[in-house]
Amino acid sequence: MTHLPTIINDLAMILLVAGFTTILFKKINQPLVLGYIVAGFITGPHFNFFPTITDKANVHAWSEIGVIFLLFALGLEFSFYKLKSVGSTAFIATAVEIGGMLAVGYFAGMLLGWNHMDSLFLGGMLSMSSTTIIIKAFDDLKLRAQRFTEIVFGVLIIEDIAGIVMMVLLATMAVASADVSTTELLLSIGRLIFFLVLWFVLGMYLVPSFFKWAKQLMNEETLVVVSIGLCLGMVVLATQLGFSSALGAFIMGSLIAEAPNAEKIEHLVAPIKDLFGAIFFVSVGMMVDPAILLEQALPIFVLVVATIIGKLIFSTGGVLASGQSLNTSVHCGFSLAQIGEFSFIIASLGMSLGVISSFLYPIIVAVSVITTFTTPFCIMAAEPFYQLVLKLLPPQAKSWLDRYTGTNTDDDKDQDWKNLLTGYTMRMLIFITLLAAIALGAEYYLLPYLGNTLKLPYSRLLTAAATFIIMSPILRAVLVNRAGNGDLFSKLWFKKRANHLPLMFLVFGKLLVASASLYFIFHTLLNLHGFLACVSVLLAAYFISSSDWLMSEYLRIESRFLVNLNEKHMRKHRESAPDDSRTWFDEDLQLVYYDLQKDSPIKGRSLRSLGFRESYGCNVLQLLGTHRTVDMPGGEQIVEQGDKLLLIGTSSQLQVFDAAVRQRSLGLERCDLPQSLREFMLDNHRNKPEQQFLSLAITIDKHSPILGTSLKAADLRNKWSCLVVGLERGAFTITNPHVSLVFEENDLLWVLGKQKMMNTLIREEIL
Repeated sequence: MTHLPTIINDLAMILLVAGFTTILFKKINQPLVLGYIVAGFITGPHFNFFPTITDKANVHAWSEIGVIFLLFALGLEFSFYKLKSVGSTAFIATAVEIGGMLAVGYFAGMLLGWNHMDSLFLGGMLSMSSTTIIIKAFDDLKLRAQRFTEIVFGVLIIEDIAGIVMMVLLATMAVASADVSTTELLLSIGRLIFFLVLWFVLGMYLVPSFFKWAKQLMNEETLVVVSIGLCLGMVVLATQLGFSSALGAFIMGSLIAEAPNAEKIEHLVAPIKDLFGAIFFVSVGMMVDPAILLEQALPIFVLVVATIIGKLIFSTGGVLASGQSLNTSVHCGFSLAQIGEFSFIIASLGMSLGVISSFLYPIIVAVSVITTFTTPFCIMAAEPFYQLVLKLLPPQAKSWLDRYTGTNTDDDKDQDWKNLLTGYTMRMLIFITLLAAIALGAEYYLLPYLGNTLKLPYSRLLTAAATFIIMSPILRAVLVNRAGNGDLFSKLWFKKRANHLPLMFLVFGKLLVASASLYFIFHTLLNLHGFLACVSVLLAAYFISSSDWLMSEYLRIESRFLVNLNEKHMRKHRESAPDDSRTWFDEDLQLVYYDLQKDSPIKGRSLRSLGFRESYGCNVLQLLGTHRTVDMPGGEQIVEQGDKLLLIGTSSQLQVFDAAVRQRSLGLERCDLPQSLREFMLDNHRNKPEQQFLSLAITIDKHSPILGTSLKAADLRNKWSCLVVGLERGAFTITNPHVSLVFEENDLLWVLGKQKMMNTLIREEIL
């Protein structure tokens, strides 16, 4: 008789029982997760009326794979654009809810006499709501179209991210000791942020690009193998660096989610996720011991009450604190009053680390099951509770709530500073992370490796040279004149003199980061000291900041990163609205005429010396004088008395220019309100053919004469008699591109010109 491995017998029993129980639960209109838990209880060691599994170790290993695939699938459904679009409401509400429930869970555990680690993990479990249960309840109650459901889904997205971070921090605290110092915790958080940023930047640049390159070479079979291989590879890497396997799986899933064939990968991986996920939830049910549940009836009751009341208070309060109305806040809070599958994953983490008591797992399963059944009733109770609160609230409280949750608009100054600081912080965080990673790699890996094969001076020289070359494009971006957002920087600079000092501090911060990176190369790697190292830093900084080639290399890297980040969203947008695929170009660009005043200080100066493009981002499209009309004037063109200047730029760039005109007394007066390019082109068609401006889109293919050259080197203004106003690179759109940008194959170049431009392009066979 042929011998079957034990795992096959166990899997046959698990899947057959799980199949029948889930069919039953589907029939009675209950979540499938509960069916899996019941199947686990039936096949587990605590139910004596049915055969039980014999190899617990193998089932446990398969359940860990289930956690990996559940988190990988969660990452595949994740979108960085969606995270950006959920707004501050979801972030504030999630922070209040998780912070409050962590405290509720911890103090509830301590009051029940549990130890510190049990209570800490309990707080983490109680803070996570169930996406599966909420979606099912909304569908059953036909509430998906309600306004509050969008906020609930936003909160669930942020909760998933917070859950991943929480697992890492809980694991760190559990492994270190029961009493982790504040310093150790802060170091763990800093280390986590460092690796998350590094993985995000490198992964977003490499992973979607790889899938795009290999798209035609991979069939469905290869796609599954490669995707799962990358997932497990990131799991191994994350584990070796001291993080959880769940974090690695989620990160790789979120990176693959931005690939062009992400939907297909998600579809192909779904059956594998369902299989292993089922085994995980069945293994959860195997932990349920009726004896412990009866013994722990009081703690279960206490935690159910704490979960429902705590979620109602903190979820409602968090949404209310974010500025939403009382009605919306109450409905959101009552929708989130349960715990679900993520709590099982946190509990599983605690069990695998051996830091939580065995009785906690079945208790949390029982709390989850009970709150699952109460969820629809809580959602239906939201409206009556809201009406009751309205009746009980004093008039003064109602008036205060109306003022607090009313529409508040920041003034321009506060909003501009907020946008500038947000962009500056994000860019500097990415730059510092990348520079630190390069420095650490050079000092701890490259230098020792070369030191074993080369003599000492040469190993240091080669390490320093390689580090300098790799860092240079990033340092070129750090050393640009403005603090990350040139338009906002200039707008704030020209708006008020009091802004100059804080803006200079931001620039000083960038210079400090660049100087520290260069000093590391010359002092640590080359072993130069004192004055010589400082002089080398200054010379290197001057070389980097003046290099157009380095700027073009950085822009190439940045554009590829932004294409990968935005392509999935832009592709869906264009599929849903194909007629609006070019509206960014028509609406983003605006044109306005300025009259030159008699006493203007710019009279008699060349356009190059005025530097309108470099300082404000605007281009001079036309000089219209009494006896002359100069289209697409070059830098040598002189501004004369009586000229009218036609400027083109984005709305923010023109605002910067207006502020500069006022502060610097340039002697220019706006003739009229700005027109969008669409409006300008419609009015322009009324002119004679030879006076009309033409807008053309030119695809740069492999035969294009400007492929691989920068905008500055191509000199299209003189060669083609046109002005480059926009560029599309995949989903990445650039208005008024930087002169150092290098053209790549399949770029779509937008140009403005007149009939002379058309004749040139036809003659050179560009069109």
